[in-house]
Amino acid sequence: MKIELSIPDQIIQLRHRNSKTQEEVATELGMSRQSYALIEQGTRDISLEELRKLAAIFGVTLIDFFIQPTDTEKFAQMFLYIVDRMGSVPKTKLAKLLYLADFRNYYETLESMSGAKYICREYGPVANVFFELTDELFDQGKISITPKDRAQIITSNMRNAPTGLLSAEEKLRLDEITDLWKDKLTQEIVHYTHEQKPWRATRDGDYIPYELIIQEDPEHVFAPLT
Repeated sequence: MKIELSIPDQIIQLRHRNSKTQEEVATELGMSRQSYALIEQGTRDISLEELRKLAAIFGVTLIDFFIQPTDTEKFAQMFLYIVDRMGSVPKTKLAKLLYLADFRNYYETLESMSGAKYICREYGPVANVFFELTDELFDQGKISITPKDRAQIITSNMRNAPTGLLSAEEKLRLDEITDLWKDKLTQEIVHYTHEQKPWRATRDGDYIPYELIIQEDPEHVFAPLT
């Protein structure tokens, strides 16, 4: 399962993520809104210099536009494994559990469990493929999303979600994290990730370097504070 995004699609996604209008981005680029709109439509070529300016506007690096998309099949298996384990889970809480799983795995093995890239957002770290994958799984009927209060509750519609890409050790790590956080409120896990060094050391909208978790207190890598 891969989420393929062209450069125009990436630009649109980044603009929405940064809550900017076409007019605002066009002004920062020094062009008309009409010319900028053609870039997003893919009918006007974009120069390397314009792409550099867009990278600065959105807080990413130039190379991010050219990195091939990560195969998200394992991330999807982690996603569904956690949902199955929890029974149902708020969307925001799920995003944070996936972050803790990947960064905890990196802390112990120097490798991410999924290979996903996590973005520093005001409401905490979130994988760059999380929202697209959630929409895709919902459209495929693999999950249900039910509004409750101000949250969106995710439930699996699959009896036997695939887990073949997850090792026995990885499943145990996912089990431990979900068991520790199962009865905690979403706001508690959001606050927890806000207090960690990776989120605190990264600017809003930038990718969070996995290496930063190595600097974290061993007691504050994935387990709730007692």
